[in-house]
Amino acid sequence: MPLRPFHNPGAGFEYRLRVALALAAVALLGVLVIRLLLPWLVLGGIVGGAVWGWRRQRARQRALHQLFYDQIAAHQGRISVLDFAIAAQLTGSEARQFLDQRAKDFWGDFEPTPGGDVLYTFRSWSQTTADPAPTTTPAIALSLTAAALAQRLGCTEADLAIYRATPDLSAWSRDRDPDGCGWRYDQGSDRYWPVG
Repeated sequence: MPLRPFHNPGAGFEYRLRVALALAAVALLGVLVIRLLLPWLVLGGIVGGAVWGWRRQRARQRALHQLFYDQIAAHQGRISVLDFAIAAQLTGSEARQFLDQRAKDFWGDFEPTPGGDVLYTFRSWSQTTADPAPTTTPAIALSLTAAALAQRLGCTEADLAIYRATPDLSAWSRDRDPDGCGWRYDQGSDRYWPVG
C-alpha cells in the first residue's frame, strides 16, 4: 500500500510549518488592523462620550429650569434656597448658585424673612396684574428687553425684530436660549416673556 504524503516522515513537519506560517500571517494582519483602527476607535469613543455628557448636562439644565419656573409659579414668585434644593435634589451651594444666576437673569430681588432666612423674589407681568396691591419689594418682571434677550440668545436685535412677528419665535428662541427657554413678544410692554 502506497504511503500518503502526510504519512511521509517529512510531510508532517512541512504541513505544520505551513499552518504555523498561515496563523502567524493572520495574527500579524490582525495586529496591523488593530494598530490602524485603535486610534480611530479611541477617538470615536472620546467624542461619543463627550457628546453623550453634553446632551445629559443640557437635559439636566432644562429640567432644572423647568422646575425653577414651576416652583416660582407655585410659590407666587418667592422661593428659598432650601425649598429649591429639596425640589431639585441639589446641594445648598448648587441651589444658591443656580438661584443667584436666575436672579441676575430675571432681575430678581431678595426678601428677608422674620426667621432670618432670605427668599429670592421674582415678579412676572401676570403676578403684578393679578395682585395690584403694593408690596414692600419692588415689582421685578420676568421679562427682558430686546437688547437683553439678544445678548442672552447670542443674536442681534434685528434678528429678534424679524422673528417676533412670526409664530416661530418661541421655537427659534428655545433652540438658541442657553437654558432652553422659549420667549414670546408682548407689543404692549415692548418686552419679551418666557414661555414654558
